[in-house]
Formats: sequence, structure tokens, C-alpha cells
Amino acid sequence: MVLDIIGGAVLLAFGILSVYYTIDGDLKDEKFLIILLIGIAAIVGGGWILITRITLATLLTKIAGLILIVIGIFMAFEFPDVSDYQDADMSKTGIFIGLIFLIVGIYLLIFA
Repeated sequence: MVLDIIGGAVLLAFGILSVYYTIDGDLKDEKFLIILLIGIAAIVGGGWILITRITLATLLTKIAGLILIVIGIFMAFEFPDVSDYQDADMSKTGIFIGLIFLIVGIYLLIFA
């Protein structure tokens, strides 16, 4: 399964770069048009491989992991300081909850 996803990503990246360089170059040459068609086919093929191999549950788990990481980083590092408007205990509690969110998010992103 991992090799399928890597193959799909390589095809997608090759297709995007070939289309970009073809559009950036001279469009009157026949070779460029052939490379453009090959690039479009690689984009379609790579996208199809990625869409069929990655399940919705896996995708939603990774998105939830990213969201939890962002919330965890905010709460652990950017949470309002003691001097702003709250007690010192609330600051420590916010950092603690932020670290929990950060650890769970990293776990979901990497291992789940």
C-alpha cells in the first residue's frame, strides 16, 4: 500500500512539473504537446491511484491530527500569559492541555 501511494505521488509530481514546464516553454512545438499530454495523463493516473488507495477514514484521521497539532501548539506556546488577565494556574492548565493535544495530534498524524 505504501508503494502505491509513493508511486501515485511520483506520477502526480511528474505530471504537474511536466505541464508547468510545457506551458512555460514554446507551445508551437509538437514535442511539447506530446509532453503536455503525457503530463496530463500522469496527473490523472497519479490522482486516481491516490484517490483509490487512501480511504476516507485515513484522510480524516490525518486531518484531525493536523488540527490537534495546531491547537496544541497554540495552547502550549501562545496561550495568554499570567499577566494578561488570568491566574497562574489557568496558564499551567492551558499549557498542559495544549501538550496533550499536541501529543495526540502527532500520534494521529504519524501512527494512525
